[in-house]
Order: sequence, then C-alpha cells, then structure tokens
Amino acid sequence: MASCFFKLPMLDHKPFAQMLTKILNKRTLLDLIIYLGVPLLIWNTCRALLGDYFAMLLSTVPGIIYTLYTFFKEKQYSITGLFILATMIIGGILDVCSKTAHQMLWNMVYMNIGLVVFWCFTMIIKKPMAMFFFIDYAYLHGVPKDHSRPLYRQMPFFRYFILLTAFLALRDLSDIFLRIFLIHLYDVQGFNKIKIITQVWNTITTIMFVYGIILIIKKIQLHKTNSLQEKQQP
Repeated sequence: MASCFFKLPMLDHKPFAQMLTKILNKRTLLDLIIYLGVPLLIWNTCRALLGDYFAMLLSTVPGIIYTLYTFFKEKQYSITGLFILATMIIGGILDVCSKTAHQMLWNMVYMNIGLVVFWCFTMIIKKPMAMFFFIDYAYLHGVPKDHSRPLYRQMPFFRYFILLTAFLALRDLSDIFLRIFLIHLYDVQGFNKIKIITQVWNTITTIMFVYGIILIIKKIQLHKTNSLQEKQQP
C-alpha cells in the first residue's frame, strides 16, 4: 500500500504526459526494486534453506525497512504518513502471526477487505480520506491546513475527493479478486507470478490514481486563478 503514494511536485501547465513522466521516475523505479525485485530475490535464494514461510516472511522485511526509512526521512508526521505506517504495522503483525506461507498469501486479501471498508466508511461519514491526503499535500507546499480544509469541503472539490476515495476502494476491491484468483491458480508454488502480476496491476492503478490527482490539482489551481482575477476586477 505504501508504494501507491507519491511525493507530488507542484504542478504547472505542462502536458499531463510530461507530468506523469516527472512523477513516475526514479522514485517509482526504487519502489519497484524494494517492493518487487528484492522480495523475489530473497524468496528464490532463501526458500530452499529457510522453507516457504520464513522465506516469504523475510521477503517482507526490505519493504518494511524502506517504508520506515521514508517515513522518518521525509518526516511524514501527518494523516497520510500515519496511515501508511499503520497499514504497514498491521500487515507486519498479520505476517508474523501467520503459521504458513499459504496464510501469508491471504493476508493481503484480508488487508484489502479492511481497506475497502475503511474507504467506504470515510465516504459515508462525509470525510473522504483522499481529502485528508490532499490537505497534507497542500501543507507540505506551504498552504496552512485551516485554509485548505474549508476550500476542499466546497463543491465541486468535495465531490472530486469522494470520487478519488471511491477509486481507492475499487482499486483494492479489484486487487482482492485478482489475488484470490491467483492464489487458487498458483498457490505458494507460484509466489513469483503472484508477486509480479499484483505489482504490475498495483503500478497501473497507481498511475491512474496519480492522473486523477493531477486533474484535481489543476482544477484547484484554476479555481484559485479565477478567484484572484475576480478580486482584481474593479
């Protein structure tokens, strides 16, 4: 889950393709190495020595260390950072408490079920989580939270955050069905294929998510520009 959140730059008027290229660059490559390449290397080299369960458990360690390092290095002491840290801790506890590698494969299914419920709950109580992600993003770029919070609760921005949170729910829901299918098809013996396929799907949906973020930020910037022009008019 942590790999789906990017440190977005301030947007200008460049085409979306250029902005996506700017965002999905070295950080994305590093995420793929840590969350996909290193775990697969550990699994394939340590499986014979440690067995399925401990090799799979060990393969999760680099991602945990990387997430913690990023959290403290970038000082993500915000709702966004704490959310990522909480999901990592819960996932780690589930993995440690698992007794078999097969059970570990199902942990992400259970995690995603919980996330789908969480996304939907935030929308029901009219506090879509995507809005808080945006508030944290704006704060990192110098916008006080007491300024961005009332703005983001206005229409049409609030509707955009509902839609973006709904996308996160659909994203995790699709991941649930994909993982269930792959587990039944490959089981532990196909860990390599499951890891690669789910990571590819995660990357694709992340690009879609980032594209949605870009659209919303562009609309917010346009709103600010129009408001400024209206104030300057005599």
